[in-house]
Amino acid sequence: MQSSRYLDSASIGWATSAPVLAMAVFLAPYISWRPGAILFTVSDMLFVLGAVLIVLAHHMPLRPFAALTPYWLLALAVMLGGLYLGSIINGDPLRWAVLAGQYLFSLALLPLLLMRHDRGRTYLFFKAFVAGVTCMELFGSALYFAYGGQWEPLQRFGPDFVTGGGRLSAFLADANWNAAMIAMAIPFVYYLRIAGQLGQALFASTLTILLVGLSLTASVTGMVSATLATIIFLIIGKVRPPMRLLAAGGAALALLFASGYALPRAFQNRIVPALESGELSQAGTYTGRVELIGEAWDRASDAILIGIGADQFRNVSPVRQPVHNLYLLLWIEGGLPSLIGWLWMMGILAISAISMRRYDRLGAALALSVFATFVIYCGASPHMYARQWIVPLLLAMAPVFAIMGRANKRIGPETTLHHYPMTPKEF
Repeated sequence: MQSSRYLDSASIGWATSAPVLAMAVFLAPYISWRPGAILFTVSDMLFVLGAVLIVLAHHMPLRPFAALTPYWLLALAVMLGGLYLGSIINGDPLRWAVLAGQYLFSLALLPLLLMRHDRGRTYLFFKAFVAGVTCMELFGSALYFAYGGQWEPLQRFGPDFVTGGGRLSAFLADANWNAAMIAMAIPFVYYLRIAGQLGQALFASTLTILLVGLSLTASVTGMVSATLATIIFLIIGKVRPPMRLLAAGGAALALLFASGYALPRAFQNRIVPALESGELSQAGTYTGRVELIGEAWDRASDAILIGIGADQFRNVSPVRQPVHNLYLLLWIEGGLPSLIGWLWMMGILAISAISMRRYDRLGAALALSVFATFVIYCGASPHMYARQWIVPLLLAMAPVFAIMGRANKRIGPETTLHHYPMTPKEF
């Protein structure tokens, strides 16, 4: 009798964890939804609750990266160890504790919650992520056009919901980050359509909403990333976009401009000059970021083994800002060990995704297209522990590591670690 009650409790806990984690994934891009300055959002609270439910159900998968899990954890330890050494000698150990806690949450806890699930739960998380980004862009775009992209009246919906330059940030409080979310969501839309999880009308409307949101961010990096992600997905997945889809898209654009539609002010100011001149220096804050990268490169030679400590670059920079390049930032703050640890983790993801092409081309296409966007933004952003970066990356890698670890190992009632490869086809 006690055993029966135990099994029922475990089954209920496991079943309840699915909608809780799905809602956490849905809200992962909503970074401004938090009670204070510390990065612990409503989404993070739900992730913690989901973790408690899975632990109580005794179904926590302890090898999210299959046989490569020990190497992943070792690489993470090397990265954080370099930052710790620099913080103890040159920096602030308290800042290291905060930074390490954020990275451990994202790169140690979240893989346990989001990876190595069965096909049904994996699809649920994919849909939750796409729905979260799409709803945010639909809401943001509607308000943008309703208020004419004005900064002041839109601040009631969140900090920098629209920037002073008229760019849509939505609930990410940064237009470039918003563009990154869209670029990462687009490959999931393709994948779900081919998997039969999105109807044609829903696929077209979702993609349209995301593209409108992307144009309102006026982000060069975001548009390049979205284009590259699409190309990678089509090539790796051997997907043939139907001519009727391309024709419908072209006709829609022609009708839009024929109706007198004017490009958003931020798009005209930031993107059009760069396209007309062919010079990146005409796009947004490109020049300022290059200057920060040059300053960081000059300091790198002084941080071969021991860096200046976690989150200390902003204190030594004349402009009091971290360099927007994660690779250089890790090198300077944690020395080469931290950079090596990060590159080691990225290598695990890239090599695993590439090696899965012969087993599941679409899974590999999804993983590599999202990974490409993540890598691009590593070169254009400071520390990447925020959940809006890590959640889509881990979800995209889930089919890859499900194949690597599809041995008969139970992770929940009546479930095993498996994934069904799909045959590439048209949208």
